[in-house]
Amino acid sequence: MSLRKDFIERAVEQFVAAIASILRARQEKRYGDARALVRETSLSVLGMEYGTLILADAESTSRLLGTWARVRMLAKLVREDGELMREQGDPLTADSRFLLSLELYLEAMSLGLNPDTEDATAIAELRGSIDTASLSERHQRMLAQA
Repeated sequence: MSLRKDFIERAVEQFVAAIASILRARQEKRYGDARALVRETSLSVLGMEYGTLILADAESTSRLLGTWARVRMLAKLVREDGELMREQGDPLTADSRFLLSLELYLEAMSLGLNPDTEDATAIAELRGSIDTASLSERHQRMLAQA
């Protein structure tokens, strides 16, 4: 178990550092670098190509990732990608990323995520930034229970 715990701790540390780098690049308006970091983080931390993970619906993707922690990481990456798209003047893609991010958070919760303050804030902001009627019926029910 110690080896698994060490692996998980390293992955979390790597993810936190990557998110900080993405935020820094976004603040410096280095959007290409930030988007590359999103893709690199997906591959290095989640073990899968970002483009592949966002092609499927949130439920299928969460089954593929397997744990609430991995689904939560992807939800954060997708939200950051949405922010990048919005700042680059692509509101349609941004909205689709925000919708997927919210759905991924809901899937993480169905897998056992107990949202901390940061997660709850992200969920509330995502909820306020999208048309929740765009959610699947399943995700609308999940959101109502959240």
